[in-house]
Amino acid sequence: MIIAPLVLLLAAQQPADSSAYLDPTARRLVAAARARRETVDRSISAYTVTMRERIGAGVRALRRDRMLYRRELALHIEWRRDSVGSIEVIGARQAIPAVRPRVELPEDLKGDVADYAFDPADDGITVGFGGGDHDGEGKGVRLAHPLAPGSEADYRFATGDSTVLAFPDGRTIVLRELRVIPRRLDFQLMTGSLWLDEATHGVVRALFKPARPFDFEEDVGDEDHDIPGFVKPIRGEVRFITIDYGLWDGRWWLPRLIAFDAVATAGSWLQMPLRYERLYSDYEVTGDTTLRRSPRPPRATAAVDSTARAQCHEQTDSTTVECQCRDGHCRQFAVHIPTDTAALLGSLELPPAFAGVGDTLISTGEMQDLMHGLGRLPEAPWQFHARPPRWGLARFNRVEGLSLGAKGEVDLGRLQLDGAARVALSDGEPDVEGGVTRDAQTARIRLAAYRRLNAVDAAAGSNALGFGNSLGALLLGRDDGDYFRSAGLGVTVSPVVTAPQTFSVRVYAERQRRAVKRTDFSLPHALHDDHLFRPNVIADSADQLGAAVTLRAQRGFDPAAARWSTDVTLDGGAGTYGFGRGSVALRVAAPLLPQVSGAIEVAGGTSAGRVPRQSRWYLGGPGTLRGYGGGVISGDAFWRARAEVANNFPAAHVALFCDVGRAGPRDHLSLARPLVGVGVGASFLDGLMRIDLGRALRSPKGWRLDLYVDGIL
Repeated sequence: MIIAPLVLLLAAQQPADSSAYLDPTARRLVAAARARRETVDRSISAYTVTMRERIGAGVRALRRDRMLYRRELALHIEWRRDSVGSIEVIGARQAIPAVRPRVELPEDLKGDVADYAFDPADDGITVGFGGGDHDGEGKGVRLAHPLAPGSEADYRFATGDSTVLAFPDGRTIVLRELRVIPRRLDFQLMTGSLWLDEATHGVVRALFKPARPFDFEEDVGDEDHDIPGFVKPIRGEVRFITIDYGLWDGRWWLPRLIAFDAVATAGSWLQMPLRYERLYSDYEVTGDTTLRRSPRPPRATAAVDSTARAQCHEQTDSTTVECQCRDGHCRQFAVHIPTDTAALLGSLELPPAFAGVGDTLISTGEMQDLMHGLGRLPEAPWQFHARPPRWGLARFNRVEGLSLGAKGEVDLGRLQLDGAARVALSDGEPDVEGGVTRDAQTARIRLAAYRRLNAVDAAAGSNALGFGNSLGALLLGRDDGDYFRSAGLGVTVSPVVTAPQTFSVRVYAERQRRAVKRTDFSLPHALHDDHLFRPNVIADSADQLGAAVTLRAQRGFDPAAARWSTDVTLDGGAGTYGFGRGSVALRVAAPLLPQVSGAIEVAGGTSAGRVPRQSRWYLGGPGTLRGYGGGVISGDAFWRARAEVANNFPAAHVALFCDVGRAGPRDHLSLARPLVGVGVGASFLDGLMRIDLGRALRSPKGWRLDLYVDGIL
């Protein structure tokens, strides 16, 4: 066999004192697996398989997640080593639910499908992630391969677990885990686990993630990109990438599942989850396992590869045949796309679209194994990496006036440090905060010390310290927030950013005190001296030890179908004030008629004990009662309801709405005489952006124009 001499040769090339191997077995596994990579297995001469794929990209918001893009694809692939293969599209559709409800065929379908026909002789870990495409650009994740020659400069290796697969005929296969540990924090390096067939040393399962998140400024550089500061940092965090193989006909390991989960973030205000799943099934394989492996030909130069692509495309019928090229070798595939578009869009062979948070084609048992494997992945190395500070953090409100600040971050590998400071120009009052964050398997834990300005009842959706309220305060002279100051320590536990945000827990010890209105400056005030900001709430001075828990759930992404979301919050404190609170909100939206949709949101909460003013519930503003200003009514109990009817076109809803609500003492709260607001609004991108003109029908009466994000329709 050709592998044994290669193993000896590669092993001999390794320095005896190499720090890359934490045990002798790891050295042997790497040498054997690397030798296998340098050969070509031609035992499979042909195969047929059904491939199903789905992609979903969304955006996270306070009330519910939204689906921005989805695609489902099903193919029947016939691959032949020495002749033209064929690919039949048996189902295909894509949609942009936040823009238009109609599903359609994906663009450039013919040009894309050849990429799904893999060569069984290719390196297993790169199936779906490292191959070339029909245009030669290559698609997918580009990571430094741990089995590539010289990878010891990038990785360390250790032997992990082993398992034995037993078959009814008495035959057994031993699988051995090779743990891959990156030497430094680099997005192109991976921390992972490779399972190898002990007999052949082929990769039969890979589970990995990048050593650190992708950072646009660091990994691409923004010198040539005009990116506004408020969307920085732009990052991408990968929860996992997995490639799983199945043993077919008891002889060949062939890909069965390829999947990954990731989240792109921009600044502190935008999160976009991305999920991908590809399944191969129903294999029929033709081959001869007695054929010997042969040396892999040298990698083609760019010029040779380009020439091969040009020659292949010259020989094809551009209407039916596609070329798949890699390393100077090209294969041709006859692509058949049925002319019956309706049959493709409605094919039963298509996987179902992503239906909600946590939806997956991976079985429950496989997902449990996957999560267990993620928890066992080697940790990132300890390193010191300071990111450039972000200057110019600005906000505006009636307490601080204009405040300016900066934020810095230090990545230690297993811990992340962050610090921020800002100064209010109205009175020189400083805000400072420092934190340390640890990402565990399923949770992100952050310990922070702070002295800062807080908004009361942040769960009401006002986002008083955000960009929108700052802009409204400066340009419209309308500050919907109410504020108090706090200094203390807090621990926050939430899911890692790549996981569904189904809960958050916060425990804190802090001193709270009032914040005083310091300015009336705004554009309306500059034009008319009598335009003044309303007074700020008079917060109670308190030393508090408290905790808060929020649970969230959602089902349904598609605006053309029924969907719901809910959140439950429990919080309380002890110290100067002893109290407990609980609230719940439920939102439901669904089509009512072919061209009409409706939505309703109901919420309520109550409390026990002595509740300080800053811990009451506040109603008013676009998040609770449209038509009214922020904090128009408050109390230690509340109820509210919002209803809308709109045209059924998510890119641009025009809606009629009505909001009702009341807050007050829990012992005297009733349904009588609530505040009522009605109006008309327009929303864009499935309610992600919203503008409303509302009318308050009960005192204080008036008209109000609101521009905000995250509407219920």
